[in-house]
Amino acid sequence: MTDTGSIPAAVASTTDVLNSANSLLTSHRELLTQVRNSQRAHRRQLRALSTAPNDLINFPLIDSPAPSPLHSPPSSPQIVPRTRPQRQDLHPAKRARVARYANYVPEEETIRNDYSQRYVDSGEWPQNRVLGAEPSRRFEEYPKQQRLLSLKKESVDAHATPPFFLPFSHLSSLHPQKFDVILLDPPFSSSFDWDDLQALPVPSLAADPSFIFMWVGSGAGEGLERGREVLAKWGYRRCEDVVWVKTNNTTNRGPGTDPPTTSLLTRTKQHCLMGIRGTVRRSTDSWFVHCNVDTDVIIWEGDAADPMRKPPEMYTLIENFCLGTRRLELFGRARSSLRRGWVTVLTASDGAKVGEHARTTEGDAVHSWNKDSWEEATRHLASLAGGKCVVPNSQEIDALRPKSPMRSGNSGVSGGVGVAISGGVGVGVGSAGVGMNVANMNADSNMNIQHNRRPPSQNQMMISPMMGMGMPMDMGMGIGNMMGMGMGNMGMMGMGNMGVMGMGDMPGAAFQWVGDGDRLWEDGMMAGMGMSGGMGMGNAGMGVGGP
Repeated sequence: MTDTGSIPAAVASTTDVLNSANSLLTSHRELLTQVRNSQRAHRRQLRALSTAPNDLINFPLIDSPAPSPLHSPPSSPQIVPRTRPQRQDLHPAKRARVARYANYVPEEETIRNDYSQRYVDSGEWPQNRVLGAEPSRRFEEYPKQQRLLSLKKESVDAHATPPFFLPFSHLSSLHPQKFDVILLDPPFSSSFDWDDLQALPVPSLAADPSFIFMWVGSGAGEGLERGREVLAKWGYRRCEDVVWVKTNNTTNRGPGTDPPTTSLLTRTKQHCLMGIRGTVRRSTDSWFVHCNVDTDVIIWEGDAADPMRKPPEMYTLIENFCLGTRRLELFGRARSSLRRGWVTVLTASDGAKVGEHARTTEGDAVHSWNKDSWEEATRHLASLAGGKCVVPNSQEIDALRPKSPMRSGNSGVSGGVGVAISGGVGVGVGSAGVGMNVANMNADSNMNIQHNRRPPSQNQMMISPMMGMGMPMDMGMGIGNMMGMGMGNMGMMGMGNMGVMGMGDMPGAAFQWVGDGDRLWEDGMMAGMGMSGGMGMGNAGMGVGGP
């Protein structure tokens, strides 16, 4: 219980506090009244002055400080700004730029490519000024590239399955189908994170070989790092990074109106990691991939109706690159993702938005997922491409598409052994002596040639004991019934020129040699041309074991 004797003391204390507060407010009110009265008095005095006080104007000037010592370096000359004549023939906006920017050239419509300054002044992103970014204008000056893209589009359209879709809840119904390409844009939220993404059965859906394309965000967060980790968990190796650079031609609201961000720079791009599963060689697997048809940069404004939508050009990029006809998209959108040649797994929110008579943006009727129908369509396409689930490659496309550069240098493979048995005669070239084994070659019944060990720094010729002989002739030739036998692949290189002609059953080939007369077999080296099998020269067998 509360002590009744303490109530009067509490009331007295509260009264004292209120009296003190009222006193402070009264003092503050008096101070404000005094300040206002003082300000009014000063204003009346200022209005009473007709001109500036002459006493202040007549004060003597303060002397300037003494000049700097003579030994100090001279100051830089003053650069007088160049006066520019007024251009009345220009548009008012250009006249304003002439007055504001000293390096502005109206005829060039540029400020020395100072697009960062333009962004500060107008909010316009620099990539808005990229010319020919639209796919329809991208290769206006390259008719061959235009022709290639047109042919590939026709070929892809002619060898594509009907568009299929299914809700994300039915993802397991895709098993045990395999896909050559998987595209996904994870819908990260409070209920779906990186661990949920990693748990998806992507490895069981991926063929070998196959590719994956996964959007991972702008790079401001952990998307790039976690994306690589997830690809590795799924059995992919990251091989490329496609970047979507956004423009704001239609969404620019002026300087300083971009959404706030915690990053150091304004984020205007999105990353899509590309992974490869299995082994694909660009030089030999042109039946499955066509490289360098597109670049790894996409410039696109975005979709105002769907801010989360990714560039539709991504589908074309994938179809131009990978010729596989089994394509899968995870977390697609009913409004924009359904496409001929693709199986689209819709997001949970879009699963029920596809009507019974829905069509793609190109006008194709879409079909609910049916494994039997899809397998039948896939088998039909494989029958048109020699049994493989790929888009057939025509001669014109193969002639127009970019090729892998040819590597210079050794084209042979080390570890070859050559043996020749015959009774022919070999003749060497030029002033250099060419050694050969006339009849004294050591070979066992299994045709294994014995050779002496050479230091590791020397190329080893697998022939022993030799006789050297040289003739100043332009061509050597072997005569007789000769038979060359070779085991393994030989890589042959060299410097100099020599022609070797085979007569009878001995094949001929051009060689290049380095050597010094009698020691050619000891110090000589062959280079330049790779061939399989042995080469017979008279009664000698020779081979090259290269590094």
